Amino acid sequence: MLQLSGVPGIFCDAHLIDDGAPRFLSLWGRDTALQEFFARLSVSEREGGLRSFRIGQRGQDGACLVSSIDVDRLVKTTARRSGTVFGELVHAWLYDRLAVEPDRANGRALLLHRDEPEARIEERLWALVRQTLWVPVLEHWSAELLALCREYGWIERLPGYQVGAWRLDLSDREAVEMHVSRLVRIGRLTLEPEATKSAAA
Repeated sequence: MLQLSGVPGIFCDAHLIDDGAPRFLSLWGRDTALQEFFARLSVSEREGGLRSFRIGQRGQDGACLVSSIDVDRLVKTTARRSGTVFGELVHAWLYDRLAVEPDRANGRALLLHRDEPEARIEERLWALVRQTLWVPVLEHWSAELLALCREYGWIERLPGYQVGAWRLDLSDREAVEMHVSRLVRIGRLTLEPEATKSAAA
């Protein structure tokens, strides 16, 4: 596992850092060490707060710098694990709120994944698009609309260490509505599933 620099007794076994900010952290440590870490995230630097830290040592696989932390964006979950060679430890997860609940007002969401078949990821991505999109869509439009999202960069892969994610950004509402309407007009999106398949072929 990777040790956090300047944060004694805390280790990371998976992370996803985007633009220097944590979107997912899987951390291990004793309860007191983790409580101190969480407390330092919530106070100012002048009060001993933590606004940046390094995960792992330079050159180590998975090592990276966390250079900005927006605590308001992070959700925390913890679980106690006994029976380890180090005694009782706490396993903590910090993840971006967008991974829990899409921001429908701004058309943004995050899909975390780990060791899943591609077909399952596609199913989850489509469910996320339908949950986030304000435009009514039909189930059999999945292949066409996922392809559209990838073509215009509305779905983007985010690589991490031992975990990955897909970022969904449909914030350009005008462009989204224009392109979905265009696919309907040219017959690529139809009311009947078979017609949509024929148009795509």
